[in-house]
Amino acid sequence: DVWRPDEIAVAIERPAWDARLISASVLIAAAPEDVWRILTDYDRLAEHVPNLVQSRRVPSPTPGGIRIFQEGAQNIVGFDFRASLTMDMVEQFNDDPRPGGGQQLVVQFACAESLFFRTFDGEWRLRRVLLPQKGGAGAAGRPDELTALEYRVLIRPRGPVPVAALEWQLQQEVPNNLLAVRAASERLPPRAVEVLEDAGDAEAGAPAPPFCGSSTR
Repeated sequence: DVWRPDEIAVAIERPAWDARLISASVLIAAAPEDVWRILTDYDRLAEHVPNLVQSRRVPSPTPGGIRIFQEGAQNIVGFDFRASLTMDMVEQFNDDPRPGGGQQLVVQFACAESLFFRTFDGEWRLRRVLLPQKGGAGAAGRPDELTALEYRVLIRPRGPVPVAALEWQLQQEVPNNLLAVRAASERLPPRAVEVLEDAGDAEAGAPAPPFCGSSTR
């Protein structure tokens, strides 16, 4: 489909000799609420992301904070490499500054502990994309809205793994992970009933939560 390509370009910047800033994006034929459900279901991310061996929530030192432990497995220049890290997550709901942009959902992450990375900080950013209707809603099987999912991460490795090898591997893995999140989001069943129930529980006069997707955690 020309409106939702499978080829994902990965941009790499080199702010320092031992650091890489990696970014990529993908269009998903699902509402932002559904993509949010996948990204924030931290205990089950390993079911969807191919290079994750495990992902789980762990106690956070900050009251109300979100801390997760993840272990990934990759093959870098011919040898298997397993890296684990503990990250602090911050979930945000922001206004999109672009005209008619609506709301953006953001999951920021920062490395709290790792033997393999000195820095592994970045974000997932979601925004709704409305498509012009041609021949009626959902013509030719195409939805009228998509989600643009953007990923950015700044990495600095520790130990014996050279940053150039890690850069090469991430060029391969980031597109696969984005496509895996897309596939998982598009497989989700509708949640219209749950959304209506959540909205009905809101206190009179109080603003309703922007999305109800995080209730799966």
